Amino acid sequence: MRNNRGFKNVVRRLSGFGVLLLAGLSTVSSGAAAPAPDPQEQVEELLRRQAAAWSRGDVEAFCSVYAEDVVFVSPTGLTRGRQQVVDRYKRRYPDKAAMGTLTLTVEEVRLTPGVEGAAGTSAPGASVVARWRLSYPDREDASGLTLLVLHRDEAGAWKIVQDASM
Repeated sequence: MRNNRGFKNVVRRLSGFGVLLLAGLSTVSSGAAAPAPDPQEQVEELLRRQAAAWSRGDVEAFCSVYAEDVVFVSPTGLTRGRQQVVDRYKRRYPDKAAMGTLTLTVEEVRLTPGVEGAAGTSAPGASVVARWRLSYPDREDASGLTLLVLHRDEAGAWKIVQDASM
């Protein structure tokens, strides 16, 4: 009988320890910081904002995500620098009607692994393959592919450093 009571005391003590351990773990987990934003989702959100800016006719906002030293490649040539890309777009698409409505469909996002990025970020770079489509109410749509290379700036924001749109 006595051995049985000793066993029950051990079980009771271990059970109490388990409750304390679980309570401690739940306190730690509830005080934890929110998970870091997913880099792939951040990049895709940037592209959604970019398409929305284009579709409302705002070339400046569309190009605001380009790095100052961006390299833009297209079938008509090579353009270097954010302001030069803005100027190119404004010449080619002088008004909202000429710009149409942009749809970007992301086919693939590849994050640069294994290197600590700016501002303590874990994915300092990404490449994106996407399909683009410009839709117009009065003429045939235009479409093609783009390959974008993005890096994080000093503040940790994504910037397009290379754009090859075909």
